[in-house]
Amino acid sequence: MDLPLANPKNINFQNHLSGHAGGISLRMRKRKHIRLTGFDYSSPNAYFITICVKNFLPLFGEIRNCIVGFSEIGNIAAIYMQNIPELRSNIEVDEFIIMPNHLHCILIIIENKEADIRKEKVARFGQPVEGSISVIINQYKGAVKKWCNNNRFENFKWQSKFYDHIIRDKKSYNTIKNYILNNPPNWQQDKFYL
Repeated sequence: MDLPLANPKNINFQNHLSGHAGGISLRMRKRKHIRLTGFDYSSPNAYFITICVKNFLPLFGEIRNCIVGFSEIGNIAAIYMQNIPELRSNIEVDEFIIMPNHLHCILIIIENKEADIRKEKVARFGQPVEGSISVIINQYKGAVKKWCNNNRFENFKWQSKFYDHIIRDKKSYNTIKNYILNNPPNWQQDKFYL
């Protein structure tokens, strides 16, 4: 499969932490921007995503002998991840792994002319862009949380943000895919291991 990989020439790698307005400094709490400024996260590309359970609690299951054993919540997280392409025809879940307290996946947004036309009509500053990685992940997180609320797991919470990495080339893609596949055997060395 040919991956829709980002063109580094079209990416603005600057993060803006503060600004000026008419010579007056806007002193704001410095907050790390975790998304690339100016990048269209609804564009056809491959994205590496990591989503964590709040406080890194091992609510998705446990690893024994390098095999992930799912809890009920972990099972639902896996099923809902597999179902993303059924709900969004322009999304492919290339690879994913549910770990005890987080998950990794490669999501691929494929070209969708209808979505592009809709996006042009509704994209406004500061509002979520339909079909963007943020909207897809927030809907996924919301669906898992809703299931938890309806099934005696009201205390389940996600961390409010998620990590993304735009996959720019085949080498990066292969490295990330290998990382995902080898995450369970390397669990005790993982930065999320508690």
